Amino acid sequence: MDTKELMDIVHEENLETPVLYGAGKLRAEVVVLDRDASGWKVYVANERGGVMGSTLATFDDESDALEHVLQKVRQGTKYHRALEARARAE
Repeated sequence: MDTKELMDIVHEENLETPVLYGAGKLRAEVVVLDRDASGWKVYVANERGGVMGSTLATFDDESDALEHVLQKVRQGTKYHRALEARARAE
């Protein structure tokens, strides 16, 4: 998987947009993909843009990291939609 393929899936499934390599709006509970000398890092951001709890996962391969981003974005989108539905029902 590459970033274009990931973003095509995100748009097709109407998922929340992740922050890839610093591109995108950094906000609480957004999935982030960064790269440094040790490899690719995927995490969910806290309200200050740091790593939320134990969500940090590291990868040696970009494709594996992007697959993980997709998995986390699907989970996050499902969670946020459930919270919104609950709030509307109250």
